[in-house]
Amino acid sequence: MSITLTRRASLLLGTAAVAMPSIVRAQGAGPLKIGVLVPTTGVHASDGIRMLKAHQLAAKQINESGGLKALGGAKLELIVTDIQSKPEVSRAEAERLISRERVSVLIGAWASATTIPAAQVAERNRTPFMITSAVNDALTEQGMKYVFRTAVKAQWFGGYVADFLDYLKSKGTSISKVALATEDGPAGQAVHANYSKVAPQRGYPVVADETFKTGTPDFSTIATKLRTSGAEALLTCAYAEDSTVLLRALMAQSYRPIYVGFGGAHVNQTVLASGKPAEGSFGVVEWSPDLKKPATEAFVKAFAEAHPGETPLSNQAQAFAATYALVLAAEAAKSTDRNAIRDALRTLKITDGPASLLPQDVLSFDEQGQSPAKCVVVQAVEGKFVTVWPENVAARAPVKIQG
Repeated sequence: MSITLTRRASLLLGTAAVAMPSIVRAQGAGPLKIGVLVPTTGVHASDGIRMLKAHQLAAKQINESGGLKALGGAKLELIVTDIQSKPEVSRAEAERLISRERVSVLIGAWASATTIPAAQVAERNRTPFMITSAVNDALTEQGMKYVFRTAVKAQWFGGYVADFLDYLKSKGTSISKVALATEDGPAGQAVHANYSKVAPQRGYPVVADETFKTGTPDFSTIATKLRTSGAEALLTCAYAEDSTVLLRALMAQSYRPIYVGFGGAHVNQTVLASGKPAEGSFGVVEWSPDLKKPATEAFVKAFAEAHPGETPLSNQAQAFAATYALVLAAEAAKSTDRNAIRDALRTLKITDGPASLLPQDVLSFDEQGQSPAKCVVVQAVEGKFVTVWPENVAARAPVKIQG
């Protein structure tokens, strides 16, 4: 049975440029109910719990700043449900939140494998669904009218990584061939399809290509194959627990390639906790807490106050921005109606305020529901991740890996 937790809370909305038709102002409206699909048990529980903290922080700020002012001060109510890291539970819970809880919108659901079925349910029930982190390309390429995404598409990462490898080569690093190691789920295989195509086109032939199941306990055989390939760089897509096991296996064989992990699943305290195996590894991510943006600085400060000793990750920034985007859309629509919010999301253009903390200049959504998300590259240096590329936003230059 799923665990359902109701959370009420909210924040200062900031300003956003929104083009909306004139709609009669709602007075004394009930709460805006957002159904939050997160894994708080199962293989992705640590990720889900982290993201939930960001959703709750946004809700707390919104409500404490007066709620949805265009709706007469209506509160934001998060209806939180544990999807147990299982696609079938995500599908069932999406159905329940829509039909029984009567939420206006859905948000979630971390991994692509659990996001895809939830998106299909939302589309069928004409309920806006804001994807926070899942990168599978098809999510915004199937003509769905109610699905939106703050995350980048998997197909964009290959270009980011190739640009970064070009940058390292320009600084004297030798990179003539690469290896791939990707999980076998929808996210990993979407990234794999992109990397395996883009890398050779950009002059980086793939000399080893390994696929593994999430939760693989032993990477020694895969590590041997990667080492014997002679690849100077290893491009991966793995969830945090698998990244740590793989990094330890590589170190055990004294193989220290340029390791480029994927997204918030790599840039994770679990990975840092592995110590020396993670030191020097890179992660291509959609946000970093040392970005020099006012909204980022405000979010990091608020998060530190709410969760002392914790550093927010990219997926938490995405969850925070996505929660705000839904509230701003309801404000623009002056309604909690699902269709009105959907229409408002299509014209939303957020340039400042709390939701502007992601790297792009404008948070908006195209006709497919995709945002123009961007990435940065961070590196594990002395037990923390720091932004090292692009140079114009880097906190420092990359550190050379010592074998």
